[in-house]
Amino acid sequence: NLCDGGNTIRCCSCANCMEASLCKSRGGVPSTGICPGSSTNQCCNMASTSVPTGGKTPVNRMLTDLADILRGAGLTVIESDGWKTRGHGIMTSVKGILVHHTAGPATGDFPSLKVVRDGRTDLAGPLSQLGLGRSGTWYVIAAGRSYHAGATIDDSIFGNANAIGIEAEATGSPSTNTGHAYWPEVQYQSYIRGVKALQAAYAVPT
Repeated sequence: NLCDGGNTIRCCSCANCMEASLCKSRGGVPSTGICPGSSTNQCCNMASTSVPTGGKTPVNRMLTDLADILRGAGLTVIESDGWKTRGHGIMTSVKGILVHHTAGPATGDFPSLKVVRDGRTDLAGPLSQLGLGRSGTWYVIAAGRSYHAGATIDDSIFGNANAIGIEAEATGSPSTNTGHAYWPEVQYQSYIRGVKALQAAYAVPT
């Protein structure tokens, strides 16, 4: 299967791409086949007994592996100082991944970092675990629970204690400007790749 953005890069059918060393550290077996984004990324085949169970059983911990997961997918990552201990308590589980946009400034890579990290006058930060800049760079902001979900149809899946939040830099205006065409291609592709990596790492159902 050919990947978007290139006519020579081939995807791994397992959709679980990461550095071989990271795969082995999680009990997986790297297979032949190069994944998009890096010449060293490979498919990570996990035995049924070693598949991460974040989407099935409580995690009850800080998600201190977020940066490694994204880097393992060949993505550029910037770690915010203190992120591994930042949050409103530990995560109960990872059953969902909620994707948002910042409704922030029209210029700059991730000018909303301070707001997402520190919060607003009416809501204490962090407001998401992750941010995504217009360049496709990921900002790792918090390992713990973040206030991003708002009202949900099922807090046991989509609530702050059970879902990772991502804030991608975008103005979101006018409201009719929705869809792929209104995102920088590099940011759009990075968003997809990052979410897939998180989904695979935490066994989040599709």
